[in-house]
Parts: sequence; structure tokens; C-alpha cells
Amino acid sequence: MPRLAPDSNVISHWQHPIENFQTSPLEFYATVERALQPRQIPNISTSRVDWKEGGVLSARREYLRVKRGKLAFDVCAAPFGTGFFFSSWLIELPAKYGVLILLGVVFFGFAFLGVCMQVVGFWWGLFLGAIGFPVLLLLFAYVVRRGNVGVAVEDAILATPILGWLYARIFKPNTFYKMDTTMMFQSAVHAAVLEVVESLLSAKGVRAMTELERKPIMKGL
Repeated sequence: MPRLAPDSNVISHWQHPIENFQTSPLEFYATVERALQPRQIPNISTSRVDWKEGGVLSARREYLRVKRGKLAFDVCAAPFGTGFFFSSWLIELPAKYGVLILLGVVFFGFAFLGVCMQVVGFWWGLFLGAIGFPVLLLLFAYVVRRGNVGVAVEDAILATPILGWLYARIFKPNTFYKMDTTMMFQSAVHAAVLEVVESLLSAKGVRAMTELERKPIMKGL
């Protein structure tokens, strides 16, 4: 179950309230999923997630999630009094299990060092372990970056303290291309959401959104 939204890095937000309007959130989500299909956005998956409306004991609200790597586009459609609102949040998902992965790497490192000492003696084993283990990590990271072991493994490495920072600096630095593809992901999904919202407004005789109402509010990359 997802944690509260502030644990995530918010990149952008959009919301549009409508007075005296009602529709089915579940049908809206299904229609958005169909609107995404012809856009053929690479490497996305859709699911339903529950966010809390408030604190620990508050009710949960179902959202449509469109996920691509560490990015998630969470879409909400919900009644509010006699009105209704649509909203979306583009977020970078928080790290999971990073500390456990780091402890596992440290344990494996000591085990590797112990084996080296047993095979070639204490001093040569210490030297071989100190040199060989980082080399093994670099080779494994290179294989991961080439895409030979799946996206989930890379996400796990990036979530790991210290190692994730080093991996990102060496193999996956922040680039203009990475920021461009993030914005393309947002634009494509947001366009699908707007397409469905405007079709609902048109069908019920509600005025179309202005250009300002269509634009998301950017928070940061």
C-alpha cells in the first residue's frame, strides 16, 4: 500500500474542479487507460492505488496510477459536495528497501574478503578483496546499465544509500535527455487525461477548460 504523498518527490500537479457535476470515477479511470493505448508510451504500466484522505485512521481514495520506471502519474476523480474534481500528480517514487540492500552488499563484501584470505593468505587476500570487490560491483553495475537484468534491479540499486548515489553519478547521470523524457511522459499522460475530461464536459454541456486551466503546475525535477 502506498505511503502518504509527501514521502514522494512531487514534480507537477494539476486540478480542475467543476460545480454541479457528477460522473463515475471508475469509468473515468478505465476511459483514461483506453486513451493511453494509442499513444504507445514506452515502458508504462497502469494500476489502482489507494491514498489516505488524511491521517492514519482516515478513509482511502482510489487513484489511477500510470507508472514508468521511478515515475508515477497518479490521477484522481472524486466528488466534492455537489461538485466534482479531477486532479493528477506526477511524482518520483520514494526508495524502498535501500538500507536492506546496502547491508546485503556489505555482508557479501566481507564474505568475499574472507574467501580471498582463506585462498591466498591474510595480506594477499586483503589486497585482492579490497581491489576485486569494487571491480565486481562495477562490472555488475555495467551489466545492469546495459539492460541485461531488468529495470527492477536498476531501481533497487538506485534506492540504495551511497551505492545508488555512486551508480547514478557513474552510469546514470541526470541529463537533458532524462529530463526531456520525463516531460514527454507527463505531456502524453496529461493529454490523455485532458482528452477524457473534455469529452465528459462536452457530453454534459459544461464549458470547455481554458488554456490556463489545462496547464499543470510544475514543482521541480
